[in-house]
Amino acid sequence: MRTLKYNIIILLFLISQLLYSQSSLFEDETKNSNIETGDEDSTEEISALPDGYRSILLGMEFSEVKDLLLREARFDFRGDPDVSIQTNGNQSLISSSGRAFIDQGFFQFNENLLYLIILQMDRERMDFYSLQKTLTKKYGQPAELSPEGLFWKNEKMQLSLEYPLTIKYLDLEVFNSFIEEDIRLKSFQEISHSEFLKDF
Repeated sequence: MRTLKYNIIILLFLISQLLYSQSSLFEDETKNSNIETGDEDSTEEISALPDGYRSILLGMEFSEVKDLLLREARFDFRGDPDVSIQTNGNQSLISSSGRAFIDQGFFQFNENLLYLIILQMDRERMDFYSLQKTLTKKYGQPAELSPEGLFWKNEKMQLSLEYPLTIKYLDLEVFNSFIEEDIRLKSFQEISHSEFLKDF
């Protein structure tokens, strides 16, 4: 009787070891399968949209951007000869030749604050697909696709990759204020037009 109990205990032990080894084998196969298909930890964390390009950020003052461009390795900025003040007094523009993969850079200011960065790429050294792949991997799928290009947005700014090969950083608050001002101007002009017709 004791021998039978002993044999049953050994049998149960062997069965449990067999089940454990099969379970471990199944887990190893599942892990290998996940690695091969990229299911385990394959999704990288999506980054927040940048506030600008490298050290040059939207909202910076004109003089600060000038100083940064003089030290920025991606641009061949010459100082004041590359600066243009627009006639209405509120707008100013810095344009600079780029280095390496950037052909030309434009930095647009409104009331002394940077609100738009335009980077025209060298199409002989850079391609649309490489930029699209990089931006999508880092910032996720674009919020908008159009014939003009791809657009990533948050509450404050918009990053776009536009055809043929241009990257733009846009301060949406400033841009929306331009739209609102344009709507107000058009409304005023329409009122003036209708008021003028009453004179007859």
